[in-house]
Amino acid sequence: MKTLLLTCAAVAVMASPVAAQRFQTEARDGVRYLVPAEESTQKPLANLIQSRAMEMSFFSWPIPTEKVAADQASRPRQVSNCSGHDADYKPAHEFGGADDWRLANIGSAKAFIYEWMAYENAIKAKDCTCDTLKADWPAAVAAFDTLTEGVENFRFYTDVPGRMRDQIKHDYDRMCDITMLLELE
Repeated sequence: MKTLLLTCAAVAVMASPVAAQRFQTEARDGVRYLVPAEESTQKPLANLIQSRAMEMSFFSWPIPTEKVAADQASRPRQVSNCSGHDADYKPAHEFGGADDWRLANIGSAKAFIYEWMAYENAIKAKDCTCDTLKADWPAAVAAFDTLTEGVENFRFYTDVPGRMRDQIKHDYDRMCDITMLLELE
C-alpha cells in the first residue's frame, strides 16, 4: 500500500508542471492572455480547437484594473446566479448527470462559451451585477460551431472552452471580491 501511495505522489508531482501550464496567463498592455497548452501534450483535434479559440480572441480579455463596488452578500458569484438568460442557456454543471455524453459535452461547451462572453461583458462594463453578466446565446452557439467544425469526437469539446471560462471568471472574481487583490502589471 505504501508503494502505491508513493507512486501516486510521484506521478502527481511529475504531472503538476503540465497541469499548471494549462492554466497560466500572461498580462501585457492591460490585456490578459491565456497561455495555450503545449501542442505536444494534446491530441491534434484539441490543438485545432485551441488554435481556433485563439483566432476568435477567446484567449485574451481586458484586465480589470480597479475594484468595483459590489454588495458582497448579493453579488452574483457566477453567470448561472442571474436570471434573464436565453431560454436555451443551461449552466454547464447541469449537464453532469446526463445519460447522453455527446449531448452533455455539447451543452457544457456551449455554456462555457456563453459564460466566457458574459464574464467579458461584466469586466468591460466594470459591473458586478446581473445587469451585464449576460451574453448573446446565438453568438455562443455560433462560436461553438466554429470551434468544433469538423471535429466529430465530442470528447474534445469541453476542455478548451472550460479553461477559457475558468480563467476569465478568475479576473471577474478579482474585480468583484473585496478580499482579492487586483494584478496591476
